[in-house]
Amino acid sequence: MSRRCIVFNAIVPGEEEDPANSTGAIAASLVEALAGLGWQAEHRKFDGDLQKVLDDLRADPPGFVFNLVESFLATDRLAFVATGIYEAARVPFAGSGTFGLMAGTDKLIAKRLLTEAGIPTPHYAEGPHWAGLKDDRPYIVKAIAEHASLGLDNDAVVTGRAAVEARAGQWEAKFGGKTFAEEFITGREFNVAMIETPEGGRVLPLAEMDFTGFPEGKHRIIDYAAKWREDSDEYRHTNRRFIDEAAEPQLAAELRRISLKVWEMFDLGGWARVDFRVAADGTPYVIDINVNPDISHDAGLAMAALRDGISYSALIDAIVQAGLRRAAS
Repeated sequence: MSRRCIVFNAIVPGEEEDPANSTGAIAASLVEALAGLGWQAEHRKFDGDLQKVLDDLRADPPGFVFNLVESFLATDRLAFVATGIYEAARVPFAGSGTFGLMAGTDKLIAKRLLTEAGIPTPHYAEGPHWAGLKDDRPYIVKAIAEHASLGLDNDAVVTGRAAVEARAGQWEAKFGGKTFAEEFITGREFNVAMIETPEGGRVLPLAEMDFTGFPEGKHRIIDYAAKWREDSDEYRHTNRRFIDEAAEPQLAAELRRISLKVWEMFDLGGWARVDFRVAADGTPYVIDINVNPDISHDAGLAMAALRDGISYSALIDAIVQAGLRRAAS
């Protein structure tokens, strides 16, 4: 088998890029990690000429593709196009396949599937009619598909239909995408990272987001500033801590159970993350399914793996081996 690996994403090094679209830097780190594992890795941009991408993969198939494509034609909803091309070319690739990307990236599709499966997820409403929206509850207005907390800030949490409609209209006018309103669960927030093993999905140590230091009146959410603006109070006061699962066995078991059920339902692969808000009564609500999340060496998934005794090199190797197994099955 060829030991040539292509790292595909939608941005190449040297382009102007928002810090939220840092896949160029991530790809550079991956190329280095893959080289250490014996792969001759190269970085390519996944662009709009799909036939050429497909023809190139068929004419000179690599031994593996590491998929970092988070969007296509300027929308995350079409990220699954990349995996469709890899599948058509019959080349092994890292991460989830087309169904997982399609269903997991579109938050409305994901919420419908979760609801049908009996998995707790916050109540939601979508425009233009906002059917079922309750005027006496706070909602967070979120993008249906865009990643990296695009346009999310403290003003995204509103109460009442008029406020929801106004916020949704402002966001859509500015960013051009579509939004929905999800009931805002005040409580704790958890990021549950998972990786693929020969036995299936494996849940890594449970990370809680610590908002200690947030001022009064500031919503405890991971907004755009908390993720990307290193000089902001939100960034400085949003920290990750791994909980003592023995001290909270019931909650830990439920977070793990639901995460694995989501992994199986959405046919996730390689690496993934499920985000939860835990209400005051202890109920964990799934608020997001992150298919192929940030795989950089200092991101949450890599930190959870390290907490579990898995080095960054071993993590990347495990993801590659999982993709090779999938292709051979």
